[in-house]
Amino acid sequence: MSYYYDSDDDIVLVQQGAGTKSASVKDGRYSSWSQSELEKQMFSWSLQDVLNKDLFKKKVKKIPTTFSSLKEYMGSFTVPLIEETRADLCSALEGIKHAPAAELTGIELCSDDQLIYSFFAKKADPKSILQEVYAPKDADILLLTDRKPRHIPDLGRGGKSFVMASVLKAEDAEGNTVVRLSSKNVEQYFGSESSLFAVFLVNMTTYNRIWSALDAVVASVRNTDIIRMIVNYNLKVGQECSYSSELPLHLPDRALGALEDFKLNKSQKVAVLDCVSAMQQRSSSVRLIWGPPGTGKTKTISTLLWAMLVKNHRTLTCAPTNTAVVEVASRVLSLFEDPSAGSGKTCFLSDVVLFGNEDRMNVDGNLTKIFLEKRARRLQKCSSPGSGWVHSLSSMVRILEQPLVQYDSYVKQIEREIEEDLSDKKRKNENKENDKKQVKEDVPKKVIQIIVCVKTFSDDLPRSATTAENFSYMTQALHLLKAFGKLVEPESEQNLQTLFKLSPDGSISSLFQNFVTYVQDSVSTELKDARAQCLKKLKHLSDHFELPDVFDKRSIEDFVVRNTKCILCTASSSSRLHYLPDATPFDLLVVDEAAQLKECESLIPLQLPGVRHAALIGDEFQLPALVKSRICEDAEFGRSLFERLSSLGHPKHLLDVQYRMHPGISKFPVSSFYGSKISDGENVLRRDYEKKPLAGAMYGSYSFINVEAGKESKGKHDKSLMNPIEVAAVARIVQRLFKESVNTGRKLCVGVVSPYKGQVRAIQEKLGKAYETHPGFSVKVRSVDGFQGAEEDIIIFSAVRSNTTGSVGFLSNVNRTNVALTRAKHCLWILGNATTLASSKTIWHNIVADAKERGCLFNANEDKELNSAIIRAVIELDEVDDLLKMDSLRISGSRFWKSKAK
Repeated sequence: MSYYYDSDDDIVLVQQGAGTKSASVKDGRYSSWSQSELEKQMFSWSLQDVLNKDLFKKKVKKIPTTFSSLKEYMGSFTVPLIEETRADLCSALEGIKHAPAAELTGIELCSDDQLIYSFFAKKADPKSILQEVYAPKDADILLLTDRKPRHIPDLGRGGKSFVMASVLKAEDAEGNTVVRLSSKNVEQYFGSESSLFAVFLVNMTTYNRIWSALDAVVASVRNTDIIRMIVNYNLKVGQECSYSSELPLHLPDRALGALEDFKLNKSQKVAVLDCVSAMQQRSSSVRLIWGPPGTGKTKTISTLLWAMLVKNHRTLTCAPTNTAVVEVASRVLSLFEDPSAGSGKTCFLSDVVLFGNEDRMNVDGNLTKIFLEKRARRLQKCSSPGSGWVHSLSSMVRILEQPLVQYDSYVKQIEREIEEDLSDKKRKNENKENDKKQVKEDVPKKVIQIIVCVKTFSDDLPRSATTAENFSYMTQALHLLKAFGKLVEPESEQNLQTLFKLSPDGSISSLFQNFVTYVQDSVSTELKDARAQCLKKLKHLSDHFELPDVFDKRSIEDFVVRNTKCILCTASSSSRLHYLPDATPFDLLVVDEAAQLKECESLIPLQLPGVRHAALIGDEFQLPALVKSRICEDAEFGRSLFERLSSLGHPKHLLDVQYRMHPGISKFPVSSFYGSKISDGENVLRRDYEKKPLAGAMYGSYSFINVEAGKESKGKHDKSLMNPIEVAAVARIVQRLFKESVNTGRKLCVGVVSPYKGQVRAIQEKLGKAYETHPGFSVKVRSVDGFQGAEEDIIIFSAVRSNTTGSVGFLSNVNRTNVALTRAKHCLWILGNATTLASSKTIWHNIVADAKERGCLFNANEDKELNSAIIRAVIELDEVDDLLKMDSLRISGSRFWKSKAK
């Protein structure tokens, strides 16, 4: 399964044209589902082809750093993309035992010439405690088989074959899923009485979008300026290799005066102002902002987005993953809602929208305010002809103008009926008394309805949808209606009748002149004024504010996206924006985690109409994009545009103050990875930033804990390595931290990180759910890749590798090591075999040597509780020989360090 499935599910991705809608199963219209070349390639492969890791070895060429033409540039990614697709399929087949699957209850032919079928998948039993049944998604690639395979050899066993399928349209209202098969006539593979299963392999959403972006002919007419700029980029002779780090003497204009409220440091402010000034350039430009760990990268981005809104520039912000996009969106939201900042006075949340896959983004709480689907639902309620804005507005205006006309007519009718039928007198009087309460009950109800609509428009309707005057009237009407509703409640029924028989300007109609004279003075002046002012504002809105002519949810979503100034989504999901006609062009593309985004994937948003400028924010010294094919990795397929331009000498703004790590933690990564160009912020230099959650020097801000009894082995689930002794050591430390947190009432957030999934899984199983219920303590266990961009108070790192050869595998990767060492705020404790790591001739040799030099290297058996846990683990593993060797290992280890000291 692809780790970068970032689609929003309501877009069909099999080469549909702009505005194409899905055909239903019944009507037989399947022409919109043309087959992409990438899918044709995939369907042409045999099982042996997919499993052949050398299939494209001679065809994949290393991607250069400079290009002679747009065609060469686009073409350099094409074959690597095909190979990466094959590698993803291969990985899925190798892990097919754990693949989601669903049993099919029926399958029928829809289009013979296109091999299109529909099937109905059996639903999960809600009473079952078994794993959730697979539910198909658009662009899924499936295997249709007669059994749920556990291993690759199961495919085709017993003379039965299998067929690959691509989901064109996931479950419709009737539960049918439409698929295209790779081979003709499914009946030849499966008998009518046979069971049939759909087994999920990969989702092709992002692959399909990248493939579409690599069409050189289409790209040449989409957005040529900035694309040609990055294709032909070369550092000009004499061009400075860095931006100016000096601040301008004065801000560019008064509109950015509130920038001072954001409390940016000098490097952050220079980066923001330079991106703002780039908007004045006619030629296309790309700004690189280099943001090492903890340097306020997200704060810089959110401030830049505020500045773009203030300057009325339309901005698209993308990132490789949902997690990164949500992080930026959350920061923007909190920035705009912070009463201490000046941002809320000049910007509106209705001009900010986040869209994507709701489940994968885990949208809840405050984020619902700006999430597109939630916003569209709220606007849809107010657009309803029968109960929405138009209906509520007209009802409220009628109430304010002449609310008792119908009431008086009804009273006269009641009196006539009473005279005709005296026997019903009691019942009629009761009805009459109830109707007298109508005004008092009806007004608050109508007020609430109109308030909901006004508030929805103020919060959710893009500011460009109507005039500033109309928004101002909405705000005023909102306050007046709230006040009016409160003033109505305490008034007597008689006074309310008097009020509503007044004309809006306060005069009294002759019909009721005598009736109201004696109580007119008792009606509050505030209530009279509120009524008159409400009526004035609402009648203005009735005459001048016209809702867009959209009623269904998708049309409302498109309207919002077309008119919103600040949009946030993944780079993959930005594909949706290519299919919106008449959308306002973007002035600036901002890419967060830009060093983690494949260059070919960044072409999806870069080709959007109107994009002339881009700001790429990232750090090429952290993990790059995930690439599954070793051939593609060697070909630089995972390289980002940020990294390529940086390697060509493109100038970068360096954010040069880190605010995350205690100085004891930041010392090694800053000197080793960033040439000591990063300084520690004032907050981490304060004495109170140093935390000592456990007693003893071993548990200070930074330590390397030598676990010499560890033994690496392959996990029981897959080929990933694990180290059971380090698992036991980690579990004991977490247990002690938990007890300390409970006993002292101190809140602790702990992260356990390891480069190997096998170790992550083993630690998760060991910890179980023991620490999930205490509100003051949390522990997260993830791989290094899974922790990129995250931070915790305390990080415990398990290195896993423990052998006599000094082999450390991909632990030697400098970028991965950098991420692992820069996640902690207050404490970083590294658990590993010092001898193995120091013998590796990698960055880990330097880490161990640095820890010894700084007095931060400790043997695990120096801590009695930790030593006890390790001994118990060794005995449980029946590794008595290792137990007997522990003392000799410790002695040889000390000799090793003595020899190194010489």
